[in-house]
Amino acid sequence: MLTIVCALVGVKGSAFSVDVDENKLVDHLKDKIAEKQKLDIVASELQLFLAKKDDAWLPDDDPVAQQLEEGNTDDDEIKKMRGGGRMMATRGIQEWMDDKNMPPPQRRQIHVLVVVPEGARGAEATTPLTAEQTKMAVNEVLEERDRKRSEYSISTCPRSKETLLKQQLDLEYSAVPVNEVFDDSIHGYQWSALPEKHPDQRKAYMKYVDEHLRDALISRRKQKDFLKDVAGKRDLLDCDDRNRLPFKVKGTADMMIIDELANRMDDVFAGLRFVIEVKKDRPSYNERWQLLLELVVADLKSEGRCAPVGLLTNLNDYWYFLWFTTDNKIARMVLTCPANGFKTMKEILKERSGPKRDGHFPMQVAGSPLPLKRQKLLKSAIGRDDAAAEMLERYELMSDELSPKFLQERRMDYAFHLISQMPIHSSMYS
Repeated sequence: MLTIVCALVGVKGSAFSVDVDENKLVDHLKDKIAEKQKLDIVASELQLFLAKKDDAWLPDDDPVAQQLEEGNTDDDEIKKMRGGGRMMATRGIQEWMDDKNMPPPQRRQIHVLVVVPEGARGAEATTPLTAEQTKMAVNEVLEERDRKRSEYSISTCPRSKETLLKQQLDLEYSAVPVNEVFDDSIHGYQWSALPEKHPDQRKAYMKYVDEHLRDALISRRKQKDFLKDVAGKRDLLDCDDRNRLPFKVKGTADMMIIDELANRMDDVFAGLRFVIEVKKDRPSYNERWQLLLELVVADLKSEGRCAPVGLLTNLNDYWYFLWFTTDNKIARMVLTCPANGFKTMKEILKERSGPKRDGHFPMQVAGSPLPLKRQKLLKSAIGRDDAAAEMLERYELMSDELSPKFLQERRMDYAFHLISQMPIHSSMYS
């Protein structure tokens, strides 16, 4: 199965992909293109050309690709590609590529130019949709978006998705230098032979953590923060934030530390302070990625006064802290002994003043040469639906205060906006 990226020549923003069996004929590829783009023409009328430049596939960041994206047709390279000969409907797809000495198609490339003959283009030839047809198109668009949206469990989400998430949120890692002085005043946790997820094992290490944080959890003889076992709440970090997350997320964490208000309300996100993941062995890179995903979701689900810190630890020689900074970085810091790990947790917990006027939370970390700041995850740039998606999100958040009719109308407006971006319907809304 090949994934082939195509571009409709002369149609702005028309790049799209189709999955096709490479052993099928080019005629089958035409059928797939007409079906994907909902072109109201006979598929055999389509003219296909290899997007070949300098004996290689056209990179998606090439100036020629930009011309295609803008719908321009006068570019010399585009004319040259079209002059290279149409793909013959009777040839196999892979056979045609082999004959032209083209390598296997990869991501970030354009592979096929699609020309709809004059007079046959669906968008210009169609009549305006009726109200019923529009509703059907709306439902089809939204259902297609739901089908295509991937879903991952936090514990098994592929490491390859880390880059995608950071790009979506415009985040980068930033290591925090720390002058750690080894302190052996606290012995590490003694793991038993039980699995790390066994209830008795969890109960024992939670007792260990609680004992060493007790003086920070309590202030003036009153408990201010609470260590919570959340491993059994399997859907606690389920999240489908379309504006900020590139995929659906399901799962939970091992432990959380919440404040007095959250404990009273029985809602961890009303006052979340720490998201904690505990491992029996020294954590791997995949487990560090797991913590980042947990922290992102926990931050997005938390109230505005919360800027939780993530912690991944084996309760011995590995204490990995994560937080979001005021300059949109993912700050990360590693400590190597329990005494310093607990000391850092206590310093963070003792700061209960909340965010400053500019939104940052002050942090005191022993061994850090500079004062530190953290901040609630900055609102990420929204994708191609930007303003329309953001406005709909605001309406959804106000759903309790708006009439159902008004909210439904706004949803339909947004759906029409999506349809207007489709090449087949774009001329109706221009």
